[in-house]
Amino acid sequence: VRPWKQAGACIRSLESGYGLCSMFVPGNKQVIVGTKEGKVELHEVSSGTVLELVDAHEGAVWSVALRPDGRGMMSGGADKKVKFWDFELIKDPEYSTTAKRLSLGHTRTLELDEDVLCVRYSADSKFVAVSLLDSTVKVLYEDSLKFFLSLYGHKLPVLSMDISTDGTLLATGSADKTLKLWGLDFGDCHRSLRAHADSVTAVVFVPNTHYLFSASKDGSVKYWDADKFELVLSLNAHLSEVWCLVVSSLGDFVVSGSHDRSIRIWAQSDEQVFLEEER
Repeated sequence: VRPWKQAGACIRSLESGYGLCSMFVPGNKQVIVGTKEGKVELHEVSSGTVLELVDAHEGAVWSVALRPDGRGMMSGGADKKVKFWDFELIKDPEYSTTAKRLSLGHTRTLELDEDVLCVRYSADSKFVAVSLLDSTVKVLYEDSLKFFLSLYGHKLPVLSMDISTDGTLLATGSADKTLKLWGLDFGDCHRSLRAHADSVTAVVFVPNTHYLFSASKDGSVKYWDADKFELVLSLNAHLSEVWCLVVSSLGDFVVSGSHDRSIRIWAQSDEQVFLEEER
C-alpha cells in the first residue's frame, strides 16, 4: 500500500496483505487496509509499522467506511457481516513507554443473508447503506441497525455507492453497467442511467452538491448532474479498468486509480463545458 502526496510523491510503501480497500484515519497519520484474507490492518504512515492486524472477517473485506464523526469505522465482508469499530487510544509498551497508540475496538456486528460488497454512512450518521451480492441495497438506521429501506432494481450486484452530503440521494453503480439514483426518503428510483460500457466500479458524490463521478471497467471516468440526470463530462485517459475514485473534501479535484498502473489527478478548471458537445 502506498500513501501519496497530492503533488505525486510517494510518502512510503507499506507492507500489507492482498489489499481490497483502504482509507486514511482522520489526521492522516494512520492508514486502514481491508484485505482478501479477512484482516483489517492498521498502519502508521510515518514509521511504516503495522500497529494492528485484526482478524475482522471470515472472508474478504470488500469495503471500509469512516464514521462521519471521525471516531470509528465499519467494515463489510464476504462472511455476510458488517462490523462496527471505534478508534481507541491504548497503552502499548512495544510501541512506546510514554505515548499511547491508536487501536480498533469492535463494538457491534450486523449479520445479513448475503455477502457484503459495499458499505456507506450518511453524512449525518442517521443511516448506513449496505450493498449485497443478491443485487439489492439495504438501508438501516445507524443507531439501532433496524431496517429502513430495501432498494431493488439492479440486475447484477452493486459494486459501489455513495450518499449525497444532504442525505437525500443515494447513487449506486453496478456490474450491470448502470448508475441508479435513489431518493432516501421513500427509496424510489429517480432514474436509471446506462452509464458505462462495462461494470461501474466506483461512484462518489462531490461534497455538498448533487454532482457525482463514476468510474468503470471500460476505462472511463464520468461526471454527472444527479438532479438533471445529465452527463456533464467524460474523462478518457486511462488505458485499462478504473477501479477506484475519490473526490477531495473541497470538490476541486478527483483522483482515479486504474489497472493500467497509473493514478490520475483531475483538477477543476475554469473552462466552460458545453453539454451538447459531451453528448
